[in-house]
Amino acid sequence: MNLLNLCEIIFRCTLFALAVYHMFKRDFKLLKSLFLVFALSFLPELSHALFQIKIDAFSIFVYWIILFMALYLGTSLYFYDKYKWWDRALHFLSGVGFVGFGIAFAGISSGIMKLVILFFGFTFSITLHVIWEVLEYISDCISHGNAQRWQKVNASVNHVSEKAIQPAGLVDTMNDIICCIIGAGVTTLVWWFIL
Repeated sequence: MNLLNLCEIIFRCTLFALAVYHMFKRDFKLLKSLFLVFALSFLPELSHALFQIKIDAFSIFVYWIILFMALYLGTSLYFYDKYKWWDRALHFLSGVGFVGFGIAFAGISSGIMKLVILFFGFTFSITLHVIWEVLEYISDCISHGNAQRWQKVNASVNHVSEKAIQPAGLVDTMNDIICCIIGAGVTTLVWWFIL
């Protein structure tokens, strides 16, 4: 058993224990996010089984952390509103983790130069974030939500500095993308020495 398999067992057992706890407490709203985290945690294994895409252990581990931080802690337990740094840390980690996914996708074809693989991993990570921001925007438009912190009056004042001259939604979106770019850039430099 390797370290990733051990982490996988611990991660899924933790999700199960939390689900049992919330069922006992009759807090069924939180079960939805735990089920979603559990289901999405199989995505790397599914990509390997269906498309023979082998994602490295570190990127998978970071992906699990992102799922748990975003869906359970961030959304269900309102950590986005409680902690000013939560959203930025999550987008930084996403930038880190998804570079590995991009490298795995580019690595399918052998004979590609190292620089091209790294560039693809970097742009893949950023593209996923742009798509995520577009989905947040569409979700806000359809459901009148506040995922992009565009509302002038909202419970979450943590995402925008009082000195910001731009609207809150723009500041939140740009901070998310900048954190992703920094995370993806740092990770790409690290991967330069690993590949």
